[in-house]
Amino acid sequence: MRDAPDVLVIGGGPAGAVAATLLADAGHRVLVLERERFPRYHIGESLLSATLPILDAVGATPAIERHGFLHKPGGTFQWGRQREPWSFRFREDPGGRPHAYQVVRAEFDQLLLENARAHGAGVREEHAVTAVEADGGQPIVHARSVGGATLRFAPRFVIDASGQAAVIGRARGFRQFDDFFKNLAIFGYFRGAERLPGELANHILSAAFADGWFWYIPLHDGTMSVGAVVDARRWRALADGDPEGTYRGLIARCPAIAERLARATLVSPIRIIRDYSYTSTRFTGPGFLLAGDAACFIDPVFSTGVHLACLAGFLGARAVDGVLAGAAPEALALAEYEAAYRGAFERYLRFLYFFYDHNEDPDSYFWTARRILTHAPADLSARTAFVRLVSGNGDWDMAQALVAEEHARWAEGIRSGRPSAVPGNDLFRVRATSALTGLPARSRDGS
Repeated sequence: MRDAPDVLVIGGGPAGAVAATLLADAGHRVLVLERERFPRYHIGESLLSATLPILDAVGATPAIERHGFLHKPGGTFQWGRQREPWSFRFREDPGGRPHAYQVVRAEFDQLLLENARAHGAGVREEHAVTAVEADGGQPIVHARSVGGATLRFAPRFVIDASGQAAVIGRARGFRQFDDFFKNLAIFGYFRGAERLPGELANHILSAAFADGWFWYIPLHDGTMSVGAVVDARRWRALADGDPEGTYRGLIARCPAIAERLARATLVSPIRIIRDYSYTSTRFTGPGFLLAGDAACFIDPVFSTGVHLACLAGFLGARAVDGVLAGAAPEALALAEYEAAYRGAFERYLRFLYFFYDHNEDPDSYFWTARRILTHAPADLSARTAFVRLVSGNGDWDMAQALVAEEHARWAEGIRSGRPSAVPGNDLFRVRATSALTGLPARSRDGS
């Protein structure tokens, strides 16, 4: 039996790094076991301004700023009933931050993990957790080092931040996939890609087309991250059999992307991710909690993956610190964590159901298969709906205005995991992060 840490964190990505940093700051002995050697590749490069208070809280913002990642002032969409692109800007968020970042995740994640080390967390890379057992209520963690040595730990608490590997969730059958977002992402990187014009140059572009939608993200290393999100059932075999041919064919089918890549060069392998939209029946249990992608993940159209991971790391660390410090009974602390984190995830999920429904293409299998909202006013544009939702104006009130006569059916749909639509999502706003975490919306210098 190795020397037992107070907290063992499985995974060194954003959720694990944030949790480890805060728990080390609170005086607990923290050990992070990460199966890979950083830097390692990861998708999910476009951040939200709502994440910045958490990055401030763990002390990572100065290093992130020095690194030179692009400032992301907002996002541009070619989406909805109107065909002209529309944009939102973080400066439209009252009391929020004027920008987020477009990051190379291998570099960003390494900065966060090194920050955890600097704050006193122990970090062992190339150590894979193979099992988490319970021994009379105490978690027992089995791991294997890169050299093949087997290790056994008995921490007081385990935070599973193992990403989509979901060490605890998979072993215990917690995972539930979302059939509505049964999508496949196929993506690569280009040099020489045309940026959006003028002040939009650092925006993410999300462009809908008949077979799904594309992300288009400029990065500080001069590359453009370009990915197509399409129906997994329809494209899986083609993508597996001919990844590059499928990818280039999808680009050709989306003029908004094809025109901007006309003179660009593909400089990476083609990667595919499938079955990535899911939740878990539970996020906690005796001696453990799930954080970030180990608990849940949903469609990336609004770039919330890193935000939810950092939020889970913060909320999870707060819960575990309360338990270890004797400030709260474990059952109560974990229930509060689950309610807060699941609530944030489900608000985003409801918003995405609505937003997907706002792209109409009656001849498209992808969009027809994802029709939920059938009674929205014809003159309600996607941008108007989005600004109304992000500003916090409505939620159930707006849902009732759209389909008042079907309100009861909507509520039942949400409870069953297949909502018709519930507009309204505070998740994107900095003050929503502040409300959940107690962190100030603005940094000390007022930025």
